[in-house]
Amino acid sequence: MCTSISIQATNQDVFWGRTMDFTFDPFKASVDSKITAYPKGYKLKGLHQSWQTKFAFAGINVNSSLFFNDGINSAGIVGDAQYLEEASWTTLEDLKKRYLKPIIGEEVVAYVLSNFGSIAEIKKAFSNFGQIKTNYPDWDHADTGIPTPIPMHYTFSDNFGNSIVLEPVDKGAFKIYDSIGVMTNSPQYSWHLDNLRNYLYLTNHNRGHHQLTANLDIQQIESGSGLLGLPGDYTAPSRFIRSTFLSKFLAPFDRQQGITQLYNVFKSVMIPQGIEHVNDHSETCDYTGYWSGYDVAQRTIYIQPEDCPTMTKFSLSENITEKITQPISHTFKVNE
Repeated sequence: MCTSISIQATNQDVFWGRTMDFTFDPFKASVDSKITAYPKGYKLKGLHQSWQTKFAFAGINVNSSLFFNDGINSAGIVGDAQYLEEASWTTLEDLKKRYLKPIIGEEVVAYVLSNFGSIAEIKKAFSNFGQIKTNYPDWDHADTGIPTPIPMHYTFSDNFGNSIVLEPVDKGAFKIYDSIGVMTNSPQYSWHLDNLRNYLYLTNHNRGHHQLTANLDIQQIESGSGLLGLPGDYTAPSRFIRSTFLSKFLAPFDRQQGITQLYNVFKSVMIPQGIEHVNDHSETCDYTGYWSGYDVAQRTIYIQPEDCPTMTKFSLSENITEKITQPISHTFKVNE
């Protein structure tokens, strides 16, 4: 359960964000989510392969591992991983037979951000990749109750308004979609795009009235009739519809208001604790553990944890020379 949304200011700068929705606290000691940045030219050691970073990148990772939930690189590529029930994997032997290179799903975000400087490069590369099925110890040791491999899909955007979705649904191989700037969870992305056709009537202006017959003129109730029928629940299809229309209906805004406007759109899909229990006799519930917003042009991250409205800010410099880590603030701060 997660949502990502991309919006653009009047100068075309991109602001991208995501909610991290799961059934556990992403900041508890065993998970240890925090901001981590790596410089260009740094040797990364993955679970089954090592590589050297071509770009500096930063994001939120788990257990000091290369499992990044979301992040951004010095070229302005930003993106995340989200749950997808339909995701698939295969064996190394099968990938070799199909002339596909193996990649581990939990390391996709780190791999993309450290290696690619454009959406076109990502598209080309992932037409030759396939997900290999393997456990990921750093996550399995995090005591989340969710085993690996985790079924996920991935989205990436740049600062020109281009976005893609990568879905490993073909026996580990990826289907690649041009994105409309919104992604949630299951079903597959093509289904969500088709589902938009059920909401052609939604608009950002009041309808006023409906002259049903010569003698029956139905007047709207107060305001908001243009979005009457907008789904309000927290299922992935409803969050996709809500995020799409609200993000596209935003009034024009200056870049200085970008993070604020991005956060305002996300308010409609942030899930409070207690309203999505996994079943009728469980205390476990799905909720938004954190929200992250990215000022892509400035390579800057803003993170707000579930337990505190205060945001932690981190700006990535392409000239960093060493690995950097920064904890997320959980201190409630108010200007008086």
